[in-house]
Amino acid sequence: MGKSCLVSTPLVPNSHLLPATLQEMAEFASLVISYWSAIGSINFLSTAIRPDLSFAVSTLSQFLDNPSIKHWQAFLHILCYLNGSQDLGLVYGGKEQCGISSYSDSNWGNCQFTQQSITGYLSCFNQCLVVWKTWEQPTVSLSTAKAEYKSLCDLTSELLWLAQWCLESGISLCLYLIPVHEDNQGGINIANRDSNVNRRRMKHFDMQLHFVKKAVKLGQIQLQYTPSKDMLAYFLTKSVPKPVLPHALDSLGVLSLGVRGGVKNQIN
Repeated sequence: MGKSCLVSTPLVPNSHLLPATLQEMAEFASLVISYWSAIGSINFLSTAIRPDLSFAVSTLSQFLDNPSIKHWQAFLHILCYLNGSQDLGLVYGGKEQCGISSYSDSNWGNCQFTQQSITGYLSCFNQCLVVWKTWEQPTVSLSTAKAEYKSLCDLTSELLWLAQWCLESGISLCLYLIPVHEDNQGGINIANRDSNVNRRRMKHFDMQLHFVKKAVKLGQIQLQYTPSKDMLAYFLTKSVPKPVLPHALDSLGVLSLGVRGGVKNQIN
């Protein structure tokens, strides 16, 4: 791919893709292209070394059974982005501060077809990114608070596993009051209260979501309000514009590497 193909984000910012119609599926089928293989070819990158691809790959994976030319064009857009960001990679280095910190976010009603929300979260160990996830929530959330709370529940489960792994591996760190950054006050208030003020309105919450409340009560995690502009997990739930993505990646240690693997930038 030439320089004319370069783009600055994995997906077009604020774009929304819908399932293909029968006619669109037939048109794409006539091209004899393996959409499954194409998405599979970049899935490893998104889960192992390139968190910036996570939302894009998760989005395109929703159309494995009904792809269209529009979805294929979105895949080609990702390839163009990769062509211009081949030197990006996770950088791990020794830090004086040792501990776990996390960010949780959701995109309420992201899917225009099903109105299902997107979960996105990440965790850093010793200020280095070690866990990131993006996926569509299986059920429809009736409020932003509930969508955020579902994300918090998934992240809390991951955090407790990570803390236990560190303990069993002999890694010395504080396993309590792990900071969890959240940009929704409603979700934080629900978790911090012993009982819900709007009890009747919150009755539809699934009981497993109160797993977060128990973790907060036991002092295993500490929810901290973080404005959306400082939410580092923002790019895991949305197709963000250029200024947002580079800032988040730089803060998380996804940096430009030299041709032979040398580090060009250092995390402060």
